[in-house]
Amino acid sequence: MSRRLERKRALVTGAASGIGQATAVRFAAEGARVACLDTNEAGLARVAADVGEAVLPLPCDVVREEEVERAVAAAVERYGGLDVIVANAGIEHPGDARVDRLELAVWQRTLEVNLTGVFLTCKHGVRALLASGGGSLICTASPTSLYGLAPGQDAYSASKAGVLGLARVMANEFAKEGIRVNAVVPGFTLTGLADRVVANEAWFRETVAAIPLGRPGEPDEVAAIMVFLASDEASYATGGIFVVDGGVTAV
Repeated sequence: MSRRLERKRALVTGAASGIGQATAVRFAAEGARVACLDTNEAGLARVAADVGEAVLPLPCDVVREEEVERAVAAAVERYGGLDVIVANAGIEHPGDARVDRLELAVWQRTLEVNLTGVFLTCKHGVRALLASGGGSLICTASPTSLYGLAPGQDAYSASKAGVLGLARVMANEFAKEGIRVNAVVPGFTLTGLADRVVANEAWFRETVAAIPLGRPGEPDEVAAIMVFLASDEASYATGGIFVVDGGVTAV
């Protein structure tokens, strides 16, 4: 590894699996110390065991403000501040549907995790970045935040569009205070969120057929973009939408 994140202090939500885990592992390999937040304590323990002392596992539910505030404070106390925040935690609710069939509880839960959870991570994360004199804030969005390409996933699509809108306004608000804010847009990636598609052979073939590169993405491929945005190499990048989707949104 190039150690592009040497001496960086990072916090990643949804770090026990998928893109969040891959990002935390890659950050550590690049020289960062990483606070890993997730509700999955067993998953956090596995990440910490695999990576070692560069990882600080912090059980946290991103929809509970007191837990987010406490976790950010713990990371700041351990590391003396934070330089990078990755607001990545999210869900795809199995009850998601088109609006006329969408239960209010499913809508509310999806927005609670995917949008309110990102808001709370950004709220307390930005405070830590400001105290450190600036840094990088990265939000995980989705191709569904750009185009209506996921019929039947109306709550998820709306939540991710909200994330994108939040990232853009924050980029404008905090630029003069030394904080860069960018959104990463992963396409169909082989994480736990993709298991339902992978398990359905016809659905999987249809999904892959719509990808110009002809294959799903890997979490490490998304993590590579996260590393760039967290690094000083991205010093002039803010307000950007960094798509990692095999070309889906290009056609």
